[in-house]
Amino acid sequence: MAVPSARLSVKRANLLRDRFLALEGHSVAGPDPIDFVHRYDAPEDKEVAAVIASALAFGRVTSFWSVLERVFDQADLRGGPAAWVDGFDATDARALEPIFYRWTRGTDLARLARTIGRIRKQHGSIGVIFEHSHQPNDVNLGSALSHVIDAFRTASMDRPTDDFGQLPQGYRYLLPHPASGSACKRWCMLLRWMTRTEAPDLGLWDLPTNKLVIPLDTHIHRIGRLIGLTHRSDSSWRTALEITQNLKKIDPTDPVRFDFALAHLGISGTCKGRRIAAICDACELQPACKTGQAG
Repeated sequence: MAVPSARLSVKRANLLRDRFLALEGHSVAGPDPIDFVHRYDAPEDKEVAAVIASALAFGRVTSFWSVLERVFDQADLRGGPAAWVDGFDATDARALEPIFYRWTRGTDLARLARTIGRIRKQHGSIGVIFEHSHQPNDVNLGSALSHVIDAFRTASMDRPTDDFGQLPQGYRYLLPHPASGSACKRWCMLLRWMTRTEAPDLGLWDLPTNKLVIPLDTHIHRIGRLIGLTHRSDSSWRTALEITQNLKKIDPTDPVRFDFALAHLGISGTCKGRRIAAICDACELQPACKTGQAG
């Protein structure tokens, strides 16, 4: 059976806008991978750090935090992230070998660093590829993202005859593609970081904020279902687009504006996904949440 689309009414959109503004005003964010990006001052270091930090931002923050610290410690020994990837060599690769996170190994991290260096050598920056790939008539940044992922996959190969599909799964996981149905959460998060100008985002890329796609993680998906942004149960690109389309009814110029506050409502553990009176009755989203109102 087909899942009916979630379409916000004007009344519902207005209710959610008020609730989101209240949540945004009272949310207290914990550690976030963008914190690593703010360690650096130079735009080129920020961009490279953002690609690496977002690539490894899966699972629990407490789990990948120490991994990112070790990676950026290595980068800093070479003069910062940009200089590190630009001059990445066998010695740098060996230094990463002991580092791993879940299914991504040190050899995968080394390949990612080499690939970023190649992209920078070919194009000057990652942002340039996004900016050149985006077309004014694009509905969202999905097409530009597809082009960038294709460029990264090509640059990942050491030889022209290599096949991306034969690379280790731990590396392929870092380069998901919208065409495969992936929500590409970490790349959409990177785009949010680098495009929006409001803190904590950086505003370093010249792309339209109204074409950003929500970074669909488990928290956004769960909360989105609770407040009617989607009825879909799959964490797919299609679901991300549906949630984004409804968010555009709340803020047409900046649909992912509330991503940080909503995600951290889940990351912090505040939202349990079930009604707990002491929590739900104090939550800013309670008037719009079917679970928060239950009972």
